[in-house]
Amino acid sequence: MNKDILIKFNNVTFAYTSVDEEEENVTTPVLTDFSLEIPKGQFIAILGHNGSGKSTAAKMMNALLVPQSGSVEVDGIPTDDESRIIDIRRKVGMVFQNPDNQLVATIVEDDVAFGPENLGVPPEEIRKRVDNALKAVGMYEFKDREPHKLSGGQKQRVAIAGIIAMQTDCIVMDEPTAMLDPRGRKEVMDTIKMLCDELGITVVLITHYMDEAVKADRVVVMNDGKICLDGEPRDVFSNVELIKSLGLDVPQATELAYRLNKAGFSVNYNVLNEEECADALFSFLEVK
Repeated sequence: MNKDILIKFNNVTFAYTSVDEEEENVTTPVLTDFSLEIPKGQFIAILGHNGSGKSTAAKMMNALLVPQSGSVEVDGIPTDDESRIIDIRRKVGMVFQNPDNQLVATIVEDDVAFGPENLGVPPEEIRKRVDNALKAVGMYEFKDREPHKLSGGQKQRVAIAGIIAMQTDCIVMDEPTAMLDPRGRKEVMDTIKMLCDELGITVVLITHYMDEAVKADRVVVMNDGKICLDGEPRDVFSNVELIKSLGLDVPQATELAYRLNKAGFSVNYNVLNEEECADALFSFLEVK
């Protein structure tokens, strides 16, 4: 594996098997000949409608699931090597949608310490890691609080701190803001940007919020277990009609500029946020 590639999917196929009403096995393909490389230090957002395979791919990144054919490697370690599961999970941590399902202790600092304790980290080192992780996500002052009394955004930041304390190279987040209000979403997104920009941690964000995806270094759009688009946010979201055909939205600013363009106004719709949309409108007015 290229030393700069942290996670590599190589022609992965995966399907779920269930039993229907007639008690017959039904196979549902989820990933088909799926290949993807994620470099170290990258912030990548993965988009797709329900059933596109994005959450299945996320679970494969730390061996919660393994391929039925093909391979997934984490820093060169095959995820189907059961003797290396701990090594893989030292490198890739997971944060899920519901923060209440991830908090296991009655005190915030004990919750953050849970992961390192399971890895056999010495107590003195755990103390340092817990303090540093809570400071990194802006939750140090809450270290003696009960997790269930925190807001949704604060709970997710505590969950992220638990992964930071394990000193993983990568954090995979499966729709971590789906159950949060706008303030909580902003808290989590600010934390994600800090992880990438200041700590150099690789972040994989599974999301259905386009305005979160635009903040990533790279956007991957999935459909029916395959990659449809892959590139920088501006390049990906310029494919408005293709994205809409996949049942997805585009950022609100892109949508507004696109609709104006379709209505006959020559407005540049290759924009990602409100400021760029305003600039495009002013440029159009100046030309007129």
